[in-house]
Amino acid sequence: MSGYIPKFTRRFLNSFSVFLLIFTLLATFTSLGYAEEKKNSMNPNLTQNNVSVADQTALPPQKILSRQVYPNEITVAKLGNGLTVIVQENHTAPVATVRCSVKNTGSINETSYLGAGLSHVLEHVVAGGSTTKRSEEEIRKLIDTFGGATNAYTSLDVTSYFIDCPKKNVEMCVELIADQMQHAAFVPEEFSRELEVIQQELADGEENRGRVMWKLAQETFFQESPGHLPIIGYIDVLRQVTNEQIIAFYRERYVPNNMVFVVVGDVETDAILNQVAQEFAGTPRGFDSNVVLRPEPRQITRREAVREMDGRTMDIMLGFPTVDLYHPDLYALDLVSYILSEGNSSRLVRDMQYENSLVLGVGTSSYTPTFARGMFSVRMSVTPENEKVAVETALAHLYRLKTELVTEEELAKAKKQKASELIFDRQTVQQQAESLAQSYMSTGTPMFDEIYVENLQKVTAEQILAVAQKYFLPELLTTIKIVPKGTLAAQEKAQNADADAQKDAKLLTLANGIRLLVKKDTHLPIVDVKIYALGGDMLDSDETAGRSGFTASMLDKGTKTRTGEEITDWFDAVGGTLSFSAGRHTLSGDVSVLKEDFPKALEIMADCWQNATFPEDKFAQMKTLILGSIARRADSPQAELFETWADALPETTPFHITSSGKMETVSAMTPDTLRTYFHESILDPENTIISVYGDVDEREAGALVTKYFGTMPKKSERQTVDFNRENTLPESRAIHKVTGKEAGMVLISYAIPSQDVEKELMAIRLMNAVVGGYGYPGGWLHEELRGEGLVYAVHCLTRSGATPGYIIFIAQTAPETVDEVVRRLFNNIEKARSGQITQEELDVAKQKLISLHAQSDTTISEQASQQSLNLLYGLGLDYDKTYDARVESVTLEDVKAVAKKYLSGNYLQVTTSNREK
Repeated sequence: MSGYIPKFTRRFLNSFSVFLLIFTLLATFTSLGYAEEKKNSMNPNLTQNNVSVADQTALPPQKILSRQVYPNEITVAKLGNGLTVIVQENHTAPVATVRCSVKNTGSINETSYLGAGLSHVLEHVVAGGSTTKRSEEEIRKLIDTFGGATNAYTSLDVTSYFIDCPKKNVEMCVELIADQMQHAAFVPEEFSRELEVIQQELADGEENRGRVMWKLAQETFFQESPGHLPIIGYIDVLRQVTNEQIIAFYRERYVPNNMVFVVVGDVETDAILNQVAQEFAGTPRGFDSNVVLRPEPRQITRREAVREMDGRTMDIMLGFPTVDLYHPDLYALDLVSYILSEGNSSRLVRDMQYENSLVLGVGTSSYTPTFARGMFSVRMSVTPENEKVAVETALAHLYRLKTELVTEEELAKAKKQKASELIFDRQTVQQQAESLAQSYMSTGTPMFDEIYVENLQKVTAEQILAVAQKYFLPELLTTIKIVPKGTLAAQEKAQNADADAQKDAKLLTLANGIRLLVKKDTHLPIVDVKIYALGGDMLDSDETAGRSGFTASMLDKGTKTRTGEEITDWFDAVGGTLSFSAGRHTLSGDVSVLKEDFPKALEIMADCWQNATFPEDKFAQMKTLILGSIARRADSPQAELFETWADALPETTPFHITSSGKMETVSAMTPDTLRTYFHESILDPENTIISVYGDVDEREAGALVTKYFGTMPKKSERQTVDFNRENTLPESRAIHKVTGKEAGMVLISYAIPSQDVEKELMAIRLMNAVVGGYGYPGGWLHEELRGEGLVYAVHCLTRSGATPGYIIFIAQTAPETVDEVVRRLFNNIEKARSGQITQEELDVAKQKLISLHAQSDTTISEQASQQSLNLLYGLGLDYDKTYDARVESVTLEDVKAVAKKYLSGNYLQVTTSNREK
């Protein structure tokens, strides 16, 4: 329910480009918590504006004072009470998103309560909480009945609430969001519970490197502006605020003239506008609450902040003060960021990550907020021994821009990448809605994407030189570092020695046995190509762990006719992507490009797949990066937990293999190791699926795939893959690992069958939804453990598919409460095993699975992946079409039976914390 930094489209966060998003979005949304129904705490006649909720529909609707229509079926309307409504019709899939953003909230706008995090507290209490019309429990059940996904986030300058839903439930979602915005009931028990959750959230945030890095950046760059304050607030300040003051803040800020109400999806504009006007019928315009912010003085000296955290690698940010969103230098600065770090052929990535192996990852961003001057930054992850040379090299690249013009090729490539991004970032209704809201609130127009890209195209190489000279000033450098524990003491001792220290498909079969799926979708001018071959972890062993992933990473590093640089240069220049990866059961490739670039992209992909040469120099670079990523697993409590769990599983199951490998296995690999494995075990056309989905002619796609893949030779004897892998746990075990982290992790797992036992596996998924929420907030575990503030997060995961797998119960808590969380998990497992699941709970679980499945299959990339894997695993092309029927066919007896059968077997329990058992 809480969020730290909203996932804006990249024009605001190019600005928080992909590299920072990896940090921050780990914590963007936490889960909605629901409590037991409160029967005596609400006054049914109390409303924000002295209008009974029951009388709302009897009042005349708000007048629509203005209405402006934009391209792409976008409409912006103003109501008489100041409410802004934005609607975009998108009839690609029968889904929609309903959301409302409240301006003049967020941590920078809390006036006399700055530092308390009131906006964040309100988000916790309002989102899904009781209103004067419905209790919290009634709202939860109502959303569950149609499988809606609801959440909220708070940023520096806005609070947003949303519900994603099927088309048929849009009216209900509009009513629910409108009700939250006007008639929150503020039940005391809900207040108390959420304040406990926030306190745990504050504690857990101190173990998340992304949150810590962002907090350090805020505090260092913004020292006078309220931009330095954490969105979640300070616990000592929050404790000084009363519930009445929080409610008063809601009454003052949650007024129509502060709200932007957005609906995107398979909807009718007039119907939405009329309903929103009616839902806000009794709520008048509020007092103008625009906040005048304290300005940030210009930075005049260098700044530095360092924080020690558990782990073995360092995260570094190098930054310079720049401009806000409205400054014309915005466009040149954004292109500088792309020239430096967008794509593998960019200056920093090629030099620092691949050619010289100085960093484990590197990225840049030009953060240009609306409320203050922003910052241009370089962010990188490094091993301690490379810190000094990595910092020097990154700064040398920045300062080079002050004396040399970028090439026309680099500038053209960056412009093409940004234009491509405009299209790729608007594929889902959720992305479209967020873009519309942020564009409108920041610039007054929902069309800022187009204006932004148009202005980018006007930037010259001379302007790039000018902004570099203007802003990349050594005397204004800010350095922020997260370093391993003990680093500061070691550096202090060594100071004198200068030691600083990413319509249905048609099935065709090529003559060589390759199966081709083609699906035409003209919604956006994008083509997505995927290739899947049986392989992955299930072909690896303890001695070869990481081999599949290492192999995949080498496929685009050079072929018989192309260098790795030529491959990455071409994709970067057209704003497309090419990647190869490995999973539990497959090795795969993925291309995403604009339609005009499809033929050439397919040719290069086929060349990589069939003619990869595994060059020695690139092999050495990739080995260094992979070994670095293995070391980095020790930085994450979750990664440590899952690696400990995998190590303890039977060697016969692919879940025993840690996909990225071990230090000793990866160190022992050679180019010949990977080359032999790929050619002998993977390159089998009869075990290969290719999909081409998007704005492409089906005949052309078939002809091109035949041209480039049709000559792949058949194996003299077809490769057979054994999916029947033994996953039985021979005994019940409890393992505890002591770490250096102030976080407690708990995992309990039981063996479950593969997809071959379809009915049982579906029943297990439904049991998961009842007990653990099926990967989303909800279920017994969430209501009990999160509801009491005992855990920060708790989930149930079903990890099974082509081979038998496991059901996993996992939670994050404080070190001192690990044992109590273990006890509670086993209590709920026993509750399921003893058959205490009800028909009502099963019905809700079925709707959740059906709805989530529909919403997870809306983009061409998602559809291509799912249908390709279904075909590869022998489930058939139409398998997904029967999903709803297969869910509905499961009975309560079926669920009780699998709970008893599989939760009565041996278990593997793993816990980690900084305490000895």
